[in-house]
Amino acid sequence: MKTTVTIIREVEITVEVRYIPGTAATRWEPCDPDDIIIDEAYDDTGGVMLTEAERDEVREMVLENPPHRDY
Repeated sequence: MKTTVTIIREVEITVEVRYIPGTAATRWEPCDPDDIIIDEAYDDTGGVMLTEAERDEVREMVLENPPHRDY
């Protein structure tokens, strides 16, 4: 599933991420946690490199409000 979140520095930055839901544990297998992959970040002028703190902020935002499945 893909989603887009917005963070703000001095300008608004759009961040495209892939959210991969985790799986529940079974009797034989441990659980897999949710995964967040940051694909792209950009502002009005083009691509932007995110700081580690900004990447963590994006991950937290997506985990707190995960996207709904595309059907």
